[in-house]
Amino acid sequence: MTRILSLALLLVAGAAEAAPTAAAPAAPATTSAPAPKRFPGVSDAGNAILAKAQTAPDPQFQALGKQVRAAHDQLMSAVMAPVIDVDKVTAALRQEEAAQAQMRTYNNDRMLRAVKQLPEDDRGTFLRTLILSRRSSNPAPAPQP
Repeated sequence: MTRILSLALLLVAGAAEAAPTAAAPAAPATTSAPAPKRFPGVSDAGNAILAKAQTAPDPQFQALGKQVRAAHDQLMSAVMAPVIDVDKVTAALRQEEAAQAQMRTYNNDRMLRAVKQLPEDDRGTFLRTLILSRRSSNPAPAPQP
């Protein structure tokens, strides 16, 4: 996924619950979610709104994440097969693309709902932080001669 998606996911993703493995002992029930990311230049009130958006559990977002993982698993299965079935790979790739697009759209909608709740002075700062971080982490490819 793109870097902006990662940043936006960080913004709005709820605390993911990891299932303990059979070999690992169960984690104590008192473990806390990671601290929400604070955005520089955003007021305390704005950061409180963003923290709430980051930590609020969202079952639909989690379900979309499961769809993306399942689609990716199908794609991996298709490309790791001893004999490559191009039609199967194509279908799995398209399914993964569609699941990722759904997740990006839903994530953008969540982010925009949070932006609407921000004080007017914080909106630009927050959005510029996201956009500029996307630009610096995904530099434009050099033009081909």
